[in-house]
Amino acid sequence: MESVRSLAGTAETAGAEILELRDEALIDTWQQFQTSSMPELISAMHLCQILQAVAETGLLDRLRDGRRSLETGLLDGMNQRVGENILRYLVVRGLLEEWQGSYHFTHRGRLLTSEISLARLGFYVEAYGPVTRRTADLLTGAAVYGEDVHRSNGPLSRHCGTVFAKYYTPIVLEAMRDRGAKRILDLGCGAGQLLVDACLNDPDITGVGLDIAPAAVEVARELARSHGLEDRLEFVVADAFDPSTWPEPCHGVEVISMIGVLHEHFRDGDKAVVDILDAYAGYLTGEKMLLVGEPEPFYDDRENDSDFFLMHVLTDQGFPVDRKAWATVFDRTGLTCRRVLTRATAGPRMCFYDLVPQA
Repeated sequence: MESVRSLAGTAETAGAEILELRDEALIDTWQQFQTSSMPELISAMHLCQILQAVAETGLLDRLRDGRRSLETGLLDGMNQRVGENILRYLVVRGLLEEWQGSYHFTHRGRLLTSEISLARLGFYVEAYGPVTRRTADLLTGAAVYGEDVHRSNGPLSRHCGTVFAKYYTPIVLEAMRDRGAKRILDLGCGAGQLLVDACLNDPDITGVGLDIAPAAVEVARELARSHGLEDRLEFVVADAFDPSTWPEPCHGVEVISMIGVLHEHFRDGDKAVVDILDAYAGYLTGEKMLLVGEPEPFYDDRENDSDFFLMHVLTDQGFPVDRKAWATVFDRTGLTCRRVLTRATAGPRMCFYDLVPQA
């Protein structure tokens, strides 16, 4: 180990002797850490948590609506010391710039706080955060998903609804237009965003949302009321996978949609999915159509495939499969797939299967 002495010091050290040590082995170890990408992973983890907190606390809304300084109420009701240093952190990370006591988003900051970016972040941090924090317990068996560990379904519905509205509602509307359909039943409707967006896009559409969670149904009803759609939309509590439980408002629909919920049953084997589809086949009388929207991960990690895969591992769900595997499943049912609708290069990879009873 080498050392270099300096007697001059600096103004900060008031003339104290400085002894700088150099150890090649320690330098090599530190450089290995620096080039391992671990510093970037740590920074990404913390930035995700801070972005989630900024959104949850309303600080993000204040920055957007013009309350950009302490004088205009940016940190009112918050811990001033923590708040000021969070703002400083976001400046250091390049999301904000400070100008004369006022904070403004940089281009990167606007991108990271966009509606879709925050929805994707909330999906993993807010909805599945309670699961990933218990990974060690799930791995060892000290905890069991569904008993000791649960995802947060409220945020899951909300954030999925944001993405669905942008990328999937247009596909549902296209499928309905093709059949001249105007009344839709959405299975596993969650917060009701898809139905609300469908009605806002077409004044002739009416629909029913069905979910097994009473809390989600109440949120959906309130969302419909807030848009003045309570006369066009109904929301009911029932089991999406058991048509015998569906109440009367569900019977007069022309299109039945279900997005991103059926693949979970692959955990019980292909036959479990076949049985559910056959139950739907018996329900599809007349001109009714079943529109099944399902993720199609390619496991190339271009669309966060590894993250999506991990959530299914930890929650013991069935893994999403590609369209070829779905075709094999459909062949074992009383349904025929007329066509597959998908969106090119935009949004999370998703296929919509247009299914009708076999002739």
